Amino acid sequence: MRGSAIDRSRPHAAGIWIFEDLSAQRPVTAALTAREREVAAQLMRGLTSKGIARELNISHRTVEIYRARLMRKYQASTTADLVQRLMGGL
Repeated sequence: MRGSAIDRSRPHAAGIWIFEDLSAQRPVTAALTAREREVAAQLMRGLTSKGIARELNISHRTVEIYRARLMRKYQASTTADLVQRLMGGL
């Protein structure tokens, strides 16, 4: 997914999003379980561990375990770093 703002002075007002398969350009380096993918998706939405736990109907401690696994797999030092790596920033 790629996106850009229509009006750069108001980047959150409106934008154009393009969805395409980028796997050839940026291959996935970490194999994730289905639950890790679910937790990763919720992290990228900006949810907290408790928010993710409510969404997935699991305990917040379980979410923290999955987040720690993701951080280890992506060699991220903070949750913000993890989200950046998940989004392909590094």
